[in-house]
Amino acid sequence: MIIKAKAMNVSEARDCHAGSGRLWCREVYGDYQRPDPGIKFVHDDLIEPGASIGEHRHDGDEEFYYILEGAGEMTMDGTVVTVGAGDFCFTQSGQRHSLRNTGSQPMRLLVVCANTPAQTD
Repeated sequence: MIIKAKAMNVSEARDCHAGSGRLWCREVYGDYQRPDPGIKFVHDDLIEPGASIGEHRHDGDEEFYYILEGAGEMTMDGTVVTVGAGDFCFTQSGQRHSLRNTGSQPMRLLVVCANTPAQTD
């Protein structure tokens, strides 16, 4: 599959996951209703200075954040870590997380969300 940049939708999100400020989302790929394990979505996001993605969690999927530009703070299950360009954050199913742009420039990141395999006993 090849998805050309001109086919990708860009949308504005305000107060994402009850965060604050403005985030721009380029939807690279989306299969949000995917029932089986695999990639649900890929976003190329831009978070404005001072803006944040509010604390939330995903059940049944995992989310990966790769910071491309900028600086911020990633909070995972109450632990705050300073992050910047080149850092990779992995959130597992059920893990609470949030991200805030603490820099003076926009923060750009690649976000990938994937369904996890069904748990069996």
